[in-house]
Amino acid sequence: MKKGICILLSSALLMGTVPVYGNDVEQVTHTYRAEVGTKNFYKDDVLQTLDTEIYLKDGYMMLPVRTFFTAVDENAQIIWDREKQVATVWMGQYPIRLDVPQNEIAAASVNINVSGKLEVKEGRLFVPLRNWQEILKRCNYEMDEDSIVWDSEKGEAIVKVSEYVINREQELVKTEITGKGETPVYLVEPTEAYDFIWNAGDGYFIAENYSDENDQKIFDSTGKVLATFAPGTAHHVGYLGENRFCVYEYEGKERPAYVVDAKGNKLFSADYDQIWSYAEGLALVREKTENGYRYGYIDTEGNLQIPMKYGSARSFSEGLAPVSMSESGIGQYGFIDTKGNVVIEPKYRSADPFREGLAHVQAISGEGFINHQGEEVVPPQYGFVSNFQNGTAFAVTKDQKQILVIDKTGKEVRKLLESTDALSYFYFPESDLMEVDYPQGYQGTGRYYDKNEEISRETYELRSGFSEGLSAVLDKETGKYGYADEQGNVVVSPLFDEAERFSNGYAVVKQMIPNENGTRNVKVGVIKNPLMK
Repeated sequence: MKKGICILLSSALLMGTVPVYGNDVEQVTHTYRAEVGTKNFYKDDVLQTLDTEIYLKDGYMMLPVRTFFTAVDENAQIIWDREKQVATVWMGQYPIRLDVPQNEIAAASVNINVSGKLEVKEGRLFVPLRNWQEILKRCNYEMDEDSIVWDSEKGEAIVKVSEYVINREQELVKTEITGKGETPVYLVEPTEAYDFIWNAGDGYFIAENYSDENDQKIFDSTGKVLATFAPGTAHHVGYLGENRFCVYEYEGKERPAYVVDAKGNKLFSADYDQIWSYAEGLALVREKTENGYRYGYIDTEGNLQIPMKYGSARSFSEGLAPVSMSESGIGQYGFIDTKGNVVIEPKYRSADPFREGLAHVQAISGEGFINHQGEEVVPPQYGFVSNFQNGTAFAVTKDQKQILVIDKTGKEVRKLLESTDALSYFYFPESDLMEVDYPQGYQGTGRYYDKNEEISRETYELRSGFSEGLSAVLDKETGKYGYADEQGNVVVSPLFDEAERFSNGYAVVKQMIPNENGTRNVKVGVIKNPLMK
């Protein structure tokens, strides 16, 4: 998770702003005020929602966790484990763990020295105010020793927190999650019979039971078990496509042992260091040598069709595969056909499989695209280009100051962002979205884009999880996951502690069942996509 975009508030509500990058980003200081013995908690003189009183204990002002976190970041996600009395909070990408029985606080995965004691009162978790300074500093907010001022006569504390915000002409549209959803339809109801279920693809699932010496099963989308591997005979089973499964015999043996069909019948031995999934009837294989690795390709019967002579290689796509002719596997990338013939000469630093008729390549001059004839239709001139999806791709200039959208001819479709300084960027191919951070990396400076425009953090978080029309969403009240559609309507009720992406109409889900001794039992199941009839 990432820290979201904070929209610049009216200057009347701000204590001050400091320009950072021209008119794009400003530093904003918010003032929080809390009064002991009351429900009065203010942000920039605006009263916040508070349903329990602030109080003193052992000389420390005690503030409720939910109120303070959501006042600082309205998108903060808070999950409260009532049995363990442990709260997990996400402030953007930063996790905070508050453990009441152990009186421990970890912010951004670093333990901090706790002042006073955490306490649960009237069903609410309270944290001594003095700890908020270190918590927020760990989450990249700016605070110093003078950021918290205590007025003992008034019984009032003043807290100043600085963050960076993006200055926009208008607020971005936020996609809101609404509705309760329907009860899920299960292929496999959550059960403790399996410790792990993998949605392998093509209607196959692989289930594993760790406690029974890694008992493995293959079942299909009707729920029928097709193959069972006796305890101790298969440490791991992986799907290769083409109705082929790779079996690893025991823990510590990294090499695959043999390949079976969906019913567990052995087809051929796997005499290789690694086997990748089949693509266009061929699977990439690797063997270890004295100086590194060598790569080749086998067919569905295990026959070596293309010799082990490449320093590095990728899977086939659109009839071609990128391979490296160098001894080390670094550089000298070209393309071969399914017969092993070189059809595009090896001259690139790196190359990816073809997609939508073009292949991404990297040269000394930058990144670009070639067609099946090896012609550079988008000259290698960018610092980064994504693969094409639906005819367009993201492109970042070599100076990292401009983010563009280009078409398959290399023509600029639109300019999404231009900065006077280099930007940090993250591309997510599954959702075809981009996140951009300003160099200082402080809170509030994340921006999110699709191919058309900037989108809000809320829209980004929903769309980044989409698969087959649904995205896993967290219900902040229950701390459980359900699934929502593109408009933010909850379709599957939030009942799960973990919810994976849909694939081929199914998604793996988990439920955590607490025990009296503080441990949890995990139930894993598979639900059907209600949008796919």
